[in-house]
Amino acid sequence: MRESHKRILRRIKAAVTVIILAGVIIHLFMVYEAAKSIEIVDKRIVGIYPEYLKPDEYEVKFSLTLKNPKKTEIEIDYISYKVYIEGEFVGKGEKPRFIIQHGIKNYTFLFSFSILNLTTPTKNLLLNGNVNVIIKGEVIISAKFLGLFTWRYIKLPYEIKEKVEIIS
Repeated sequence: MRESHKRILRRIKAAVTVIILAGVIIHLFMVYEAAKSIEIVDKRIVGIYPEYLKPDEYEVKFSLTLKNPKKTEIEIDYISYKVYIEGEFVGKGEKPRFIIQHGIKNYTFLFSFSILNLTTPTKNLLLNGNVNVIIKGEVIISAKFLGLFTWRYIKLPYEIKEKVEIIS
């Protein structure tokens, strides 16, 4: 009787282990699918503005609209961006860690740069009112297991190209 009792306990332990592993695998799949489903539904440059207190500084304001169609909330590791004015690199930045709930959410970014490092033709175009702006970046989404450790990253690249009128 003892031997059969031990066999039953081993089968119960094996069944519990299989159920736990299946739950972990299903959870990993659901989190990964939710992270993969994040979309950029709109991206635009709002404007370029001279900073009032600093005559050589300008701000670029742009927005990204992200959509999370799943019910699972997802953590964004960061959104990175590099800004180019008339093809000249003026700087980069990032927005670190935040959560995206279910639905559509708009995120606005401000980036300041100095015109002192720009070439004269680019500086003149900027001061006269119209410039081509390119913003390139990535949305880095972390697929986390039970919120404890990241087991996969998903990169969502984007690029915004617009001719922008300077608002003074």
